[in-house]
Amino acid sequence: MKLISITKAILGVAFFTSLILSVNVSAAPPDAVAGKVKAQTCLACHGENGIGISPEIPNLAAQPALSITYQLIQFRGQQRKGGAMEALAMPLSDQDMRDIAAYYSVLPPPPAKSGNTDKIAKGQQIAGAQYCNSCHGAQLQGQKHIARLAGQSHEYIVAQLKNIRSGSRIDMDGTMGSAARGLSDDDIEALAAYAASLN
Repeated sequence: MKLISITKAILGVAFFTSLILSVNVSAAPPDAVAGKVKAQTCLACHGENGIGISPEIPNLAAQPALSITYQLIQFRGQQRKGGAMEALAMPLSDQDMRDIAAYYSVLPPPPAKSGNTDKIAKGQQIAGAQYCNSCHGAQLQGQKHIARLAGQSHEYIVAQLKNIRSGSRIDMDGTMGSAARGLSDDDIEALAAYAASLN
């Protein structure tokens, strides 16, 4: 009986492995040119150059493609809420998401923004103490599925960190929730100033 259970488990793993491999093999590579066409609705808020039209809207320019794709998947599945994003992501296929992400990922990064030097220095210190660079990169430029924070608007980062801290925005693995819980409002303001100052 135990041998039959083990055999079924092995066959099940083999089936799902082959299914995953076939999906990956048949998926078309991301296409930034097609992504620009598919991103026409996105341009109204995120801009053709990937810079949000207002400080509350995130900059997508130079975001890691996988990060954008994952966020779109979360909006489509309604694990993440954000204005009209759930409705806009709903009709997108996985390929659409990869193409849109490819388009925004190759755009030049947002410019660094000047700010209060003491606040920026405090933010850099907090980022080091919280090990932000271990996930977001040495200059918070993002990597793989982790978002780029460098050059992001101060207002957007403050809002997102507060949402993560309160639990109203859930991160994928709990790492950000854990890191944000101990941050004061002043800490969040300083981190946002530091991230905005980077390019």
